Amino acid sequence: MRHSVFGRKLSRTKNERRRLLQGLARDLIFRGTIRTTISKAKAVQPLVEKLITRAKKNGAGSIIAIKRILSNKETEKLLFADAGTRFKARGSGFTRIVRLGPRVGDSAETVMLQFVDERVVAEVVKPPKTK
Repeated sequence: MRHSVFGRKLSRTKNERRRLLQGLARDLIFRGTIRTTISKAKAVQPLVEKLITRAKKNGAGSIIAIKRILSNKETEKLLFADAGTRFKARGSGFTRIVRLGPRVGDSAETVMLQFVDERVVAEVVKPPKTK
């Protein structure tokens, strides 16, 4: 019976599962969208939601927890930058799962896990040169 059992095993050991979820979370934050199976997407979605919520708080404990999970400086900087701009107005529900259909090789259900809001790009517009 599965009474009070949290999470999905994904047919992996504890360390393999931790590394898999780290990699998926890192790729999602860096690229903005990933294509994976439905079980992996459902397993990594709560992790990413919690990372974004912690990044929005931006406290010392939050920074340490995010560094422990992501362990990639570029992705950490990108997450903190997005938390201040991209996810500022949204309280929760930062990601969505879009079903794509079965995969050709093994007929596994594939999905696209992506962020709901688009990345905010601030560009400085230079005035035209006058003679």
